[in-house]
Amino acid sequence: MKIGKILSFFLIKFLSKPVNNFFDKKKIIIIFRNGMALGDLVYMTSIIKEIALKKKKKIFLFTSNDKVFLNSPRITKIFTLKNKSLFWFFLRNLIGTNVLEFNSVHATKKNHEVLKKFFLNFHSNNRIHLAQAMSEHFNLDLEYKDLENEFFFSNNELKKFESEINLPPKFSLIQSTSKHSFTKNKEWKIEGMQSIVDYFKDINWIQIGKNDEPKLNNCKKMLDLNLREVAFVISKCEFIVTYEGLFNHLASCFKKKSFVIHTGFLPIEAFKYKNNIIIEKNLEMDCYPCFKIDCESHSKKFLKMMDNEYVVSKIKSYL
Repeated sequence: MKIGKILSFFLIKFLSKPVNNFFDKKKIIIIFRNGMALGDLVYMTSIIKEIALKKKKKIFLFTSNDKVFLNSPRITKIFTLKNKSLFWFFLRNLIGTNVLEFNSVHATKKNHEVLKKFFLNFHSNNRIHLAQAMSEHFNLDLEYKDLENEFFFSNNELKKFESEINLPPKFSLIQSTSKHSFTKNKEWKIEGMQSIVDYFKDINWIQIGKNDEPKLNNCKKMLDLNLREVAFVISKCEFIVTYEGLFNHLASCFKKKSFVIHTGFLPIEAFKYKNNIIIEKNLEMDCYPCFKIDCESHSKKFLKMMDNEYVVSKIKSYL
């Protein structure tokens, strides 16, 4: 532990500034993110796009998962590191003007595990996009209005997916449940999702998500697809019914109409894109935005307010 602190002190005091100055002269920006949350990596592409277009600098990306960033013309070089690589330690201690970590300064263990609050709650303006919260400390004067994510396929990938993934000419996507590993406060109800499928009988529905998630009736299943496969499927759909999360961020990459059922856990500004239609009852929620990772009261209130008929009518009005 003492050796780590001494090495950290040495890197910050004696190497951080000259390393950043070197990259500045070479017109290089180092961006790094050690994390496997795919949604975070997808909306990170909107910031990479802004930096590449506005700053005209080479971007070297260090990541623990390169699948989101493959084929991107915005990135000069991708370095893929293991989660427990010692190299992350050196990167964090070299942070400066040109070595940047894509992560909120408030995403701390205390805020998450002790205070049980989502990091966005601690930003001075918490009605901002997640991508802004993760990068406003870059001090690059980026434009955060109307952010759009990006995803790039190679020609070989497109040929492979088109031949191997059996998609109908026209279809729409739906997920049955949100991811519970982080919080359950993004969840509506399985019965509600089923009511959408049952009402719009003429739509060719495909359920996407994980195989261990509840199955919806009367729709085709495409479960446990890898990231690049599910991105391809989303790129071909008519529209998607989803929660705030990975599929919403991916839909932005292809400007696909996205009906997002929103529980009020985060402010709408945190995940909204131009292609979104947000279905919500926020004005009737006395704790909106909630930000609480564990909040049984919030979930119960939302379930009472958001009935099946309301959600179906909102979707119907935009079709």
